[in-house]
Amino acid sequence: MTKKNIAKSVRLTQEVFDYIDGAPGNGFNEKFENIILEAKRGESDRKKELARLDEKIRRQQRKQNLVFSQLTNFDYFLNSFEAAQKSLQELRGHLKDAGLSLQKIEEVEKDIKENER
Repeated sequence: MTKKNIAKSVRLTQEVFDYIDGAPGNGFNEKFENIILEAKRGESDRKKELARLDEKIRRQQRKQNLVFSQLTNFDYFLNSFEAAQKSLQELRGHLKDAGLSLQKIEEVEKDIKENER
């Protein structure tokens, strides 16, 4: 074991003391050192996990942007479809009016022919 030649006095809250006291080890100094060394060893793993999560977030954001783009395109398509449907309904009305007009013309022509006899 490495010689411990650095002596420091530390003031702690009860909460921090209780946490250190609950750590594995014999005595306060060993428990404190074990907590610090474990944190140091886990730091690399935490950094790797953060990098992995950051990449996952970036992928999710790209996916979300793509879905939003597709939703925008679908909304444009839906608006265009509704406009086309409205135009078709108007055209149907005009054709109906034209059909009625044609029917009236045919009736008038029929009346004229009957009156000519």
